[in-house]
Amino acid sequence: MAIAVRLQSRRVVRAEDIAAHFEISVRTVYRDLAALGEAGIPIIAEAGVGYSLVKGYHLPPVMFTAAEASALFLGGKLVDHLTDASLRKQMESALMKIRSVLPRDRQDYLDRLERSTAVISRGSMAIPTWSSQVLIPIQRALAERRVLSLDYQGGQRREMTRRQVESLGLVYYSDNWHLIAYCRLRRDVRDFRTDRICKFELEKAAGVVAKYSDSALRRFTSAVPPSVRA
Repeated sequence: MAIAVRLQSRRVVRAEDIAAHFEISVRTVYRDLAALGEAGIPIIAEAGVGYSLVKGYHLPPVMFTAAEASALFLGGKLVDHLTDASLRKQMESALMKIRSVLPRDRQDYLDRLERSTAVISRGSMAIPTWSSQVLIPIQRALAERRVLSLDYQGGQRREMTRRQVESLGLVYYSDNWHLIAYCRLRRDVRDFRTDRICKFELEKAAGVVAKYSDSALRRFTSAVPPSVRA
């Protein structure tokens, strides 16, 4: 099905390009294209050109996973702050269309993320880099209101500490993503830079302070850059 989505997103695609994109052999591409045709998806093969879907044919709406929807949401947040008005408007329109075809539970998931994510700009901002291995679990902890266990390396003393935190928000400022969370070790709200999180585990247990996350996050971000260290 991923190949069919690729075909729908391009006018014509060569088998070699499909193979390179999905890191599979050209022979596997031919086999998968034949299987898609047998499944009723109308694919046109043009000798020496490539493959395409019959004009006018559209696949049913694609169902995004929670991780994919989260990644798109974060990308939209950054576009909203790092680009001009013309691109922001187009991104907002695109995300609205995507959200409209999501199941209700995915829409609710994104609604919770929207209430607990912020990008704070102070003039020019660097293009951020991050690992989805860290941000995706944090987003799950926020949306599902679950406890997150993490090994965190402090900024000044550099020692590693094990924390259990209840996530309140994910905030981008000073060229880094920051997890704002209630730390059970410190018994207070703390700011964790995500690039200093070395190990993490999403616990099954639910947080008990998450219901206060909206007001706590607003108070915390109103004083950015925060003075509270992890």
